[in-house]
Amino acid sequence: MYDTEDTKKEIGQKLATSGTAGRVWPATVAALDVGSNSFHLMVAEASSPQRITVIDRAKEMVRLGETLRDGAIPPEAFARGLDALERLRDVAARHRPEAIVAVATSAVREAANGNDFVAAAHQRLGLTIRPIDGIEEARLIYLGARAALGLGQQRVALFDLGGGSTEAVLGDAMGCLWATSLKMGGLRLRGEVPVADPPGDSGRAALEEHVRALVGPTVQHMLRQGFDQVAFTSGTALALARLAGEPLPPVGGAQRYRLPLSALRWCERTLATLSSSERATFPGLEPRRNDTIVPGDVALRTILEMTGASAAVVCDAALREGVLSAYLADRGRPSFHDDINVAG
Repeated sequence: MYDTEDTKKEIGQKLATSGTAGRVWPATVAALDVGSNSFHLMVAEASSPQRITVIDRAKEMVRLGETLRDGAIPPEAFARGLDALERLRDVAARHRPEAIVAVATSAVREAANGNDFVAAAHQRLGLTIRPIDGIEEARLIYLGARAALGLGQQRVALFDLGGGSTEAVLGDAMGCLWATSLKMGGLRLRGEVPVADPPGDSGRAALEEHVRALVGPTVQHMLRQGFDQVAFTSGTALALARLAGEPLPPVGGAQRYRLPLSALRWCERTLATLSSSERATFPGLEPRRNDTIVPGDVALRTILEMTGASAAVVCDAALREGVLSAYLADRGRPSFHDDINVAG
């Protein structure tokens, strides 16, 4: 579609500056999640805010947040992130969306040079990325996942374990009732709780102790409020559900699984006996999750134990779907479009 770098930049700038008030349906819209571990793109066509068909997806595992202990995105990750954004922008542009709605989570919002990364994405690629705080991230995750959970009259405790943070939400079929964001994710756990390779029992115990200290007060609050079921979202939960979970009927195109506590324990025991290189070749596991899957499994298993539930529902609808839903609900309101990429 693009012939030159100047043409790419010109189209990117057009995406960033034009308005949408008065648009008619259907609409093609792209949602971009600039996460701490991976960047996720979803392109969808909507005939109304409630009728959405996903027409393309793409993912780049960037690991923008893996070295934030020094407080900044290092140069190599900074460059890697911009390259990934360019590829994802080009995938979206093939569908000629009216908007690319891009949000950034913990790695960008916490980094000392996070604003520099946002500015570079705008200058080089014409992409406007909006960093969101943890509470807004939690709200959007729940907005995206709610329909896929099939709640009926039930209340759910939802946990989204990302690369740098975990969002916890109490909600029902009407919406989000309470939310918080914790500085705990797969990448962050790997950095904050160094363990041997393979981790073994002692490594698992150290990770569990850390998780219980961080998440315990949140789970206790949720238990006092009451809920009927537990749900997980995020790449780590999906990876484990695909390894050992039980497929459930999809809802609205979203993949769903039942992930028993016993399955999480089995995955943890099995994977913790393997070295990182052995986990990279484990059947059914994405190779680049080899160094974060054990911390992630320990975190999810510990959370599920603390809730007292015997299983969690896992779905692949989360932040991207929530960003898209929010855009479509507010479509045509000029104030909403001040910080997104909109095509004329």
